[in-house]
Amino acid sequence: MLEMINQKLEPWLVKSGFGRTDTRIIIRNQIYVSLGTSLVIVLVTLFSRWSFAYAAGAALALVNIWALARISQALVYHRKGAPFKLFVIFMVKMTLSGLALYWLIGVERVPHWGLISGLGTVPLNVAVTGLIQLGNTKA
Repeated sequence: MLEMINQKLEPWLVKSGFGRTDTRIIIRNQIYVSLGTSLVIVLVTLFSRWSFAYAAGAALALVNIWALARISQALVYHRKGAPFKLFVIFMVKMTLSGLALYWLIGVERVPHWGLISGLGTVPLNVAVTGLIQLGNTKA
């Protein structure tokens, strides 16, 4: 079943601008981790406030890693002015993320540990995917 989902997701990721296989694998796995764990946690905890905070953190993490990977890949091929463009895009992205976090924590008062757990899906995904890829390389 997972292979069937991968076959549908891969062409969509390529069309979305993820030409490099290693980047596509990280983004694909992050989609699975963010959406899959959020769905399971929301259902298991019977739609608790903590689970919605987790889902919000996981969604914010997915959007951020998606944007970072997409922008980084695009700028590798367009070197003229790339450092400045990357800086501006990074600052805008960080500002929007900061506003989202302010709204979630300051206005909605979501449980912060749920939000932190959701945001933590990115480093966990990158570490696990990297270790798997390292194990798959032939020496």
